Amino acid sequence: MADELTYAAQRARARCAEVELLLHCAGADAGNGDRVVKLVQQGLDWDALAEAAEYHGLAPILYRAVDGACPELVPEAIARQLRNGYRDSAKRNLIFTAKLLGLLDAFEGEGIAVVPLKGPALAASLYSDPVLRPFSDLDLLVRKQDVPAALRLLAREGYSLGAHLARLPMHTLLRLQFEVLLSQEQRAQVDLQWAIGPADYPFCFDVEMLWRSLGRSRIAGREVASLSPESLMLFLCVHGTKHLWSRLQWLGDVARLVRVQPDWAGTMELASEAGCVRPLLLGLLLAHELLEAPVPEAILERAGGAEAVRGRARQVVLRLHRIPPVEPESLEITTFNSRLAERTWQKVRHYAALLRAPTEKELELLPLPEKLFFLYYPFRGVRLALKYGLRLARG
Repeated sequence: MADELTYAAQRARARCAEVELLLHCAGADAGNGDRVVKLVQQGLDWDALAEAAEYHGLAPILYRAVDGACPELVPEAIARQLRNGYRDSAKRNLIFTAKLLGLLDAFEGEGIAVVPLKGPALAASLYSDPVLRPFSDLDLLVRKQDVPAALRLLAREGYSLGAHLARLPMHTLLRLQFEVLLSQEQRAQVDLQWAIGPADYPFCFDVEMLWRSLGRSRIAGREVASLSPESLMLFLCVHGTKHLWSRLQWLGDVARLVRVQPDWAGTMELASEAGCVRPLLLGLLLAHELLEAPVPEAILERAGGAEAVRGRARQVVLRLHRIPPVEPESLEITTFNSRLAERTWQKVRHYAALLRAPTEKELELLPLPEKLFFLYYPFRGVRLALKYGLRLARG
């Protein structure tokens, strides 16, 4: 294990009791009551803590931890805020889980293969109480050739694309996107996904690798298709890396999956085949360093021996210790993933993708017919110039 990373994690953690408590919540469902009490007794900025917990998806666990260990030490207003948030999360999870099971029935009735990702699937399989893993949408994986049928099914169920995407011909939608978000009047959302990421993403592996290693799990007593522990570990680490590991909740998912003890040889083999060894090593290293996940020593040594992995881990550690949290921007995320890529052409292509058009933002701001799509390129250039030019001017 790299001593420099361990030191950086400990040093940053020692600065802030709020972050230490969040890390404790991220790695444990019930938590160690004595440890929670000691952290609370250090004196906390409760407003900042509650805001950060909400951002990181840890508010239900924080409520359960402090309410079980030391409710008398929590300010009344914060206790009420956390309690109300916990109840709202429980209701939302219950409603979304029921909607998911209904959708799975509908997909089965149409003969469309579908796999629930994250959301209720993770809550049911990795958490002692599904309420502790909040989610705001339903992630569904389908095959690319089934996307048109899936969209028609979801439309019948009351889900709709944003107007900027709904107007696109299907072949254009499939070319421009790898996932789409559909909304329902009751505020439920479905994230329909048919690939791991855009083609320019350095770690966009063939999604058929997930389809061929499916297992079965249970959600609310119902048996459903699910990713195997090995493919789920790969998926979670690629997803977290793609988003710069900006949410502690995602590391908590990985830490809990580590404790399930997947087939580590099979996991590494799958990552090697997918060309995603570095994201996997990064996720496991962070879960061990920050959340004390029992990752095998051989994997930690391999992660510690890769400078690209160590460097990105240090970057994530420093970012996760910010109170209040700061959402990463597209350029920072692109740079992060490009530096983790193994080949120069992957880095260049990923940086070049910053100029790719049209993105959803351009489609939303400027509705053009497909024959005029070439105009999105100068439009995006102007948008980027204004965005970063104004920022430099302010700086």
